[in-house]
Formats: sequence, structure tokens, C-alpha cells
Amino acid sequence: MPYRPDPKTTATPGVCPRCDAPVLQQREGLPYTVTADAARLTPDAAARLVEPNRLAWCLREAKWSPPRLVEVLPGFHGLACGRAHVIDHRCPAGTPAVRGALW
Repeated sequence: MPYRPDPKTTATPGVCPRCDAPVLQQREGLPYTVTADAARLTPDAAARLVEPNRLAWCLREAKWSPPRLVEVLPGFHGLACGRAHVIDHRCPAGTPAVRGALW
């Protein structure tokens, strides 16, 4: 039987329900659901955008398997990584908490 990856453990493209920005979501395979910006960054650029509640993720993409997100741990993941990195999504300031909200 051919290998078929579980779509829940892969980074699937989508759209943020609040601000319509392109995002990557991974629902399983990590301790929590990850929603990251779809923009690919260099490891150095992603490291500069990391904050206490905004993590960087290594985007593992291969020709024969779907993309998946792997947490960037400072002690184990160097800036010399050749893969693209993404960061946790954050809606722009002023985006309503609920789509269609009047405030």
C-alpha cells in the first residue's frame, strides 16, 4: 500500500478567519494547534521576529512528502539551517476579535 501522510500532521495552507491572511495550520503532531504566517523567511529573519508568545517554526518540505512544521529550539536548531522558517500568525492591530463585529 502506498504511503499516504495523515493530513492532520502536515502543515496545510489556509486563510486566517479573522484577517484573511494566508496561513499554514498544523493541527496534530505537536502539543497544540499551530497557525503560522505562510510567508517563508530565512532562519535569521525568523529569529529576529520571535517574541515570548510568538514562536518560529522550521518548515520541512520535501518532494515526496507534504510540508510539516517543526519547533525551532534555540539549543538544538542552528541559524545555519537551510530550510525556510515561518512564525506564529498574529492578526494586524485593529482586526476585530470576531468577523463581522461592529466594534
